[in-house]
Amino acid sequence: MPLCARCTGIYIGVFFALCFFLWKKRMAGNQPFSAKQMLLTLCCILPMSADGFCSYMGLWESNQFLRVLTGSLIGAVVPGLLLLAGNFDPVEKNDKAIYKNTKELLFVVVCGGAFGLCLWFGLPLQGIGAMLSIVGEVCLWAGVLWLILKNIFGKRKLPLRRISLVLVFCIIFAVGGFLP
Repeated sequence: MPLCARCTGIYIGVFFALCFFLWKKRMAGNQPFSAKQMLLTLCCILPMSADGFCSYMGLWESNQFLRVLTGSLIGAVVPGLLLLAGNFDPVEKNDKAIYKNTKELLFVVVCGGAFGLCLWFGLPLQGIGAMLSIVGEVCLWAGVLWLILKNIFGKRKLPLRRISLVLVFCIIFAVGGFLP
């Protein structure tokens, strides 16, 4: 795999979340999460935070299983938070759901977690996992860059998603060209 276990889990979770948003046509979602969705999102973020903090403090030693699992959990929920941050408008009516119900969010979390666990159990998915994690990495950083550009340029009609995707590819190739 081209990445560490936790990063692989994160980017695979991001990939599955992005596939869900494209499949359900929810890239313009702007409706805040329900209380159950926020609770599930928090439950997906806390394990990685606890694992990272406790292993850093020397309370326990994290293993590959925990890293893949906690990474895929947080990776599955971060894209929804990015969409909400980029599309929410405090002045307008926010009625386009990112997740119509908690089961949809749970579906994305389970898909990312299940694929991460399949990798950990040693199923012959390393090639697919490597490709999905790289695509997820590009999508995550393109989403972050899109959010930044959207805040800079406001409501101007620019193809900000395409611009951010091209810029991320350029950055990755530029950084890759400088590394031995």
